[in-house]
Amino acid sequence: EPVRSGRLERTVGLTLEANGLQAPVGALCAIDAGGGRHIDAEVVGFQGHSTYLMPFEEPAGLEPGMRVRLVSRDAVAEVGHGLLGRVVDGLGRPLDGKPAPAALTAVRLAGRPLNPMERAPIDQVLDVGVKAINGILTLGRGQRIGLMAGSGVGKSVLLGMMTRFTRADVVVIGLIGERGREVSDFIRDSLGEEGMRRSVVVAAPANVSPVLRLRAAQMAHGAAEYFRDRGLSVLLLFDSLTRVAHAQREVGLAVGERSEEHTSELQ
Repeated sequence: EPVRSGRLERTVGLTLEANGLQAPVGALCAIDAGGGRHIDAEVVGFQGHSTYLMPFEEPAGLEPGMRVRLVSRDAVAEVGHGLLGRVVDGLGRPLDGKPAPAALTAVRLAGRPLNPMERAPIDQVLDVGVKAINGILTLGRGQRIGLMAGSGVGKSVLLGMMTRFTRADVVVIGLIGERGREVSDFIRDSLGEEGMRRSVVVAAPANVSPVLRLRAAQMAHGAAEYFRDRGLSVLLLFDSLTRVAHAQREVGLAVGERSEEHTSELQ
């Protein structure tokens, strides 16, 4: 029988180390911090009998010996039509001050990769409502594109225009690693009420834990796949994918992954 609880041993930077707990990478755990308070954390690695976790929030107040409980072996998120018009974080918690979304379905964050032979050909034009893109850089339904440019040149404004005017049933937007004020600015100025009505916004600004930023990216994908599997046309946007990669790098370095500079020095 797997051991579903252990004890907190120590903290090293962003990483927590627990002993006696058997949990796979990606599992969700809770650390009993006393006074009825608990801190959620994700398993990011293990070595021998030690399990490494990263918390979703500031681990202030944690002490050696605190109990670590396994909550879920699989990384899951709750998605559904109740998310339309809402702003949530990487754990599905509302950020817009409204009640928690209702009537949601639990899905695995890992997703299911499609067989390449099952993918439909990209032979239909996607009207994004921006004449410059439609005429000069015509996009197709199912196509993946990247928008690379410097800071302050209008990437978010362009994404907001595509969100409002693209011919899609649902728009899922992952705001990953943005400054806190940029999240509200994008929703208010770039997205607007019209765009928000058919949109799902998953936000994880730069000040939150890197594992929560990664969860937000995975949840945005999970929500998009949910609506896609129900026959809806979905537009999935990330601002920005670079910061998703940064979050993944932070997690890797925190659990002992060597940087390229350090590896070159050893060689």
